[in-house]
Amino acid sequence: MKVSGTSSLAPARELKNDVRVNFGFFVDPDTTRYAGLRLRRLKEAIKDPRVQEALVAELEVTAAPGKDKMPAIERRIEELRATKDSRWFEVPAPEVLAASIFQAKALAAIVDDLWKRVARVQDLAAPLRTWLDLAGLTPHVGGTPVTGRANIIGYRGGGLVSAMRVVAIEATNDAGELSRALEEMKTAQHHTSASYVACTPALVAELLWARTAVAPRWDPNALAGPLRAAGFGLLLIEGDAVAQAIVPQERRPDKARLGAIASAIVTNAK
Repeated sequence: MKVSGTSSLAPARELKNDVRVNFGFFVDPDTTRYAGLRLRRLKEAIKDPRVQEALVAELEVTAAPGKDKMPAIERRIEELRATKDSRWFEVPAPEVLAASIFQAKALAAIVDDLWKRVARVQDLAAPLRTWLDLAGLTPHVGGTPVTGRANIIGYRGGGLVSAMRVVAIEATNDAGELSRALEEMKTAQHHTSASYVACTPALVAELLWARTAVAPRWDPNALAGPLRAAGFGLLLIEGDAVAQAIVPQERRPDKARLGAIASAIVTNAK
């Protein structure tokens, strides 16, 4: 999808003299993300001549002489960010870069690797089970009447030192399911200590792009905002690694509710 709604670009006097993309000096390149992509990986990607060529086409850069296309790309991004009828109006420049790379059809194979796309939701199960094990929780299959639609449950029985803990994870590989998952998870959240949505960075970018079909401007927080409002966390799966991108609100369900979950887990495991 090419840039749209940019027939009247901002005049040159409204643009900043320094048009270099500002990544920030004190940001963590591994925890900071744009369109789901780690900042470290974004910085590496824009050094690739293939990525630069694709950005020139995707952002409709009119003049990009020389081998290094980034100055022209950065200037174009600054124009779009300053143009009120642009999709990218006032969107952070690194977000524009990452989202445009993701959307570039010529970069399909590169994008799949950068954003760690998977073919099936089942491909997320093994890394999530390992993550739960490392957190001291025993993974169980979800989908019980008590735990709702969460398809993975992490459970730890109570003892003298630690309290009983139940973590619900809704793993998904379908951007169209995310909104419905959020609503349905709310009904069961009072039975758990914490709730997460789990997906790949690719699914985050897919959701953000899908939103542009009904909203005129790019919203970097289209997923993070509703998750934080609901108190849910976000786990991003990148191959075998799992990153906690959003920390959930911790809850303290009463013993009766926790007991009901423990019973449901045991029953479901038989």
